[in-house]
Amino acid sequence: MPFCHLKYGNMYYDDYGTGTPIVMLHPPAMGRNVFHYQKPLQNHLRLILPDLGGHGDTKTNKAVFSTTDYVEEIRTLLDHLGIDKAVICGYSTGGNYAQEFALNYPDRTLALMLCGCFPEVQSYILKYEHIVGMYMVKHHPRLLARGIATAHTEDKQVRDLIYNHMIKTSQKTWFHCYHESVHYSCLDRLHELEMPVYLFYGSRDFTNKHIRFYKKRIPNVKTIIIKKVAHQIVTKKYLQFNQEVVKIINGLKIK
Repeated sequence: MPFCHLKYGNMYYDDYGTGTPIVMLHPPAMGRNVFHYQKPLQNHLRLILPDLGGHGDTKTNKAVFSTTDYVEEIRTLLDHLGIDKAVICGYSTGGNYAQEFALNYPDRTLALMLCGCFPEVQSYILKYEHIVGMYMVKHHPRLLARGIATAHTEDKQVRDLIYNHMIKTSQKTWFHCYHESVHYSCLDRLHELEMPVYLFYGSRDFTNKHIRFYKKRIPNVKTIIIKKVAHQIVTKKYLQFNQEVVKIINGLKIK
């Protein structure tokens, strides 16, 4: 089994294909299996899917992680794999870790892809989602996991795959990830992102209002809107998402 040694444990990751490397970062609890439908990308690029600390098959001796901890996990993984630069892709709250990595390690970031992400929780609805999430993690974690998995796909086999992976997550980790996210902000540093930045949103996703925050601070940001879907682009509109990812990777000027 592929593990990367961390100072507080061992990170499990999947490593598929060859070519330009892309690291995909999951939101709280979901782990690498939320990217099940991205596995065909291995025919076009090198796809790296880690379980961050406290999630899935990663084993650590602590349960509370900061955004900085996850940034260092990603750097350690790239070092472990001998990768100098990679495309960093964050889905949902996984975008916090992706943005922070790109801000801290711009020289190791080929491009930044943000799927349904935000630079700061500003809307009441998004804040409420985090608060409800924290309550559910404390009192009904399995119900929350089932609800999230069901919202992502109608395919029972994949739904069960995601659910069974989610319930491996430490409740303490899960809760703290939501808490960290609701207080996270990189608004004042977005202008520092000089690598190519790509935003993916579903046309029905209320978080696409964050586009204006990015466009105001990153002049050359590119936006891809996927039609007839809300937040769950990577599972519900994976064909379109994967096609766009391949197109972007093929168009990158790699030095």
